[in-house]
Amino acid sequence: MTLPAAAIALEIESAAADFARGAGAILTGHFEQAISVEYKDRNRQDPVTNADKETQAYLESRIAERFPAHGILGEEDDASADGDTPAPDYLWVLDPLDGTTNFMNGLPVYASSIGVLYRGRPLAGAVYIPWPASDGGVVIHSRANGGACRDGAPISVYQTDKPRGDRLIGLPGSFGASTRIGKGLKGQPLGQPRVTGSIAYELALTAMGAMQFAIIGAPRMWDMLGGALAVQEAGGAIITRLPNHRAWHPLDSLIPTWDTHPPTIAELRKWVAPLIAANPTLAPLIAQNLHQRRRPLRRVVQGIKRALRR
Repeated sequence: MTLPAAAIALEIESAAADFARGAGAILTGHFEQAISVEYKDRNRQDPVTNADKETQAYLESRIAERFPAHGILGEEDDASADGDTPAPDYLWVLDPLDGTTNFMNGLPVYASSIGVLYRGRPLAGAVYIPWPASDGGVVIHSRANGGACRDGAPISVYQTDKPRGDRLIGLPGSFGASTRIGKGLKGQPLGQPRVTGSIAYELALTAMGAMQFAIIGAPRMWDMLGGALAVQEAGGAIITRLPNHRAWHPLDSLIPTWDTHPPTIAELRKWVAPLIAANPTLAPLIAQNLHQRRRPLRRVVQGIKRALRR
């Protein structure tokens, strides 16, 4: 499948960057102010605030005005309204505030992420993150085959052949309990781990070279799309394991079956896959040496099954 002409991708990237700056301004205005909070789950672990909703409404309004024929998939949309019609060729995927818990607790580690798919393949993206800049934040923007920039200045991932112990890495909070390191990296320093609470933020840091790599356990499409494309276009690699794929492989299309079976918005809302973001040498090395730990109960059950087969 051929991506749209470079001029179209550039137009969409430019618009996404502009929209992301507007989203960042809204979030900055709400930061450390009184906000209303609701929870999507009974355990009160998945919050959504009026800042999330206002930012998404702003983004959807700007996109609909500029690109009325394009579709939109937003994290805070009402999933019951998704319908069962196939997704349009151009789809804007939005996470208005990634890192809501950080935001509502006054920690300036969050992001507003915009990614654009063309028939399942990343086309353009923009991620706003708070940063010590003149206006309080920066936008990491990119387009397919067009490079990645921070507010217009080119960026690149950190280059190293093996992990360095004095460099930052992004890890899931459950990494130590759920993952063991293979012999190819065992005993070597992986780096200084950070659990930021925002997937889009970690991917932006990886694209800028502030993190040498990031391992993302189970991102939704809106969490990763804008930042993952930035990593790729900053000279990096995104390695993933898509649903129904056992092996790690470079990310190309998020929906390889789009041409033969176009997905619905409802199906895309359920998309989830692990990611490794790093330079092209480091990403496959890490992928080859990540192994899931067996759960104790699973080991017991497997032991019983082996005993019964004897």
